[in-house]
Amino acid sequence: MPTRLLIADDNERVFESLRPNFGQFGIQCRYADGRAGILKLLRSESFDALLLDVMLGEESGLEVLAEIQASHPDLPVIVITGYASVESAVEAMKQGAFDYVKKPLDFERLLQLVQNALCLHRLREENRELRARIEELTPRVMTRNARMQEVLHHADKLAGTDLPVLIVGENGCGKEIVADYLHGHSKRSAERMEKINCAAFPESLLDNELFGHEKGAFTGASEGFRGIFERAHGSTLLLDEIGDMPLTTQAKILRVLQNHEIRRIGGTETLQVDVRFVAATHQDLPTRIAAGEFREDLYYRLNAAVLEVPPLRERGEDVVLLAEEFLRECARSHNKPVRSFAPEVFDIFLQYPWPGNIRELKNTVNYASALCSGEHLEVSDLPPALQRGIGFERGATLAEKNDLTPLEQAERDLIARTLWETGNNKKRTAEILGMSRKTLYNRIARYGIAP
Repeated sequence: MPTRLLIADDNERVFESLRPNFGQFGIQCRYADGRAGILKLLRSESFDALLLDVMLGEESGLEVLAEIQASHPDLPVIVITGYASVESAVEAMKQGAFDYVKKPLDFERLLQLVQNALCLHRLREENRELRARIEELTPRVMTRNARMQEVLHHADKLAGTDLPVLIVGENGCGKEIVADYLHGHSKRSAERMEKINCAAFPESLLDNELFGHEKGAFTGASEGFRGIFERAHGSTLLLDEIGDMPLTTQAKILRVLQNHEIRRIGGTETLQVDVRFVAATHQDLPTRIAAGEFREDLYYRLNAAVLEVPPLRERGEDVVLLAEEFLRECARSHNKPVRSFAPEVFDIFLQYPWPGNIRELKNTVNYASALCSGEHLEVSDLPPALQRGIGFERGATLAEKNDLTPLEQAERDLIARTLWETGNNKKRTAEILGMSRKTLYNRIARYGIAP
């Protein structure tokens, strides 16, 4: 896009004299003669810098500057004064002006100031884009659950170390997301985190994926291959489903953890690797150890720091939060308007035990969104299993009453009593208690109030 400069002066002849001169340097100019014109152009068009006269007829350019700074804080403003007033120049700089210049205008001096302002504007734009990109890439975990927030709090502390971290939890509960969060807040976050699912490869292929091989190491090895340990050098490596790793490979992993060195298959050279190890599993590793299926020494090497991710059925507060986010994602990916859930759907969501955890919830929302033809996702849009209530009897969907503060216990009792008095009418209960239905659903889930 061409560089664009807005010139605001009550004398249009100033603009007419400057426009061709700036044009020689590829700078397009637009003109405004007062406050209304300046603000209108700034609302409707994009500019890289602004030349602003301190006297705009009967209007004060400094007052306009204050408005511009409030609405366009990143726009560099060069103030023009014909009075060489030190006071007005100082006031302009206090209000955030980039610089000031006196009339009569020295174009070479003015051009240098404008070019400096344009450079500043480009840097600000690049910084904004970088910040947005960093925010986009930084893993975000949505939760209102106290246990999950505690997991993230511990992850924040562990992120500043190179300790191996073991993340445990059921399938689909968000272990990989926690690993992403840990890496994203670590000193290694500038590098891409490498990941490998240890259960996805047979033993012979897993060793190759982990350690790589030299050219000619086996039939078909026509060239060398860098394993994931080498590719993760300087970064973080997630060993997902480590509980399903073969015992022989476990011994090799233990050596890497201890010595931070590897040897490719078919190679003789020992390679040093600087890797931060994160392991994840849904298995009960002590049980696997007792059965002779997991090495005890590797377990104690890994569990220096353990993060236990609670299942979704114990995070009732997050069910509604995540469901609504997944619904927004569906709308964005299919370029459709954002729908909402019928209240009866949330009734089912908060009772269902979610054996597949977050993954199952996301798939459920995607399924219901695809079937939905109205503004609201109805019970009829849900998968048949949820409509029939299959699995409800497995229970454990409701939060425990333990560890509530006296205030929380009083709130819980009030909500439970009001629900009973209204015949479990949640709309009426929310009205009586003066809270939104969404807040009521969150409280029901949080306090474990049975329907």
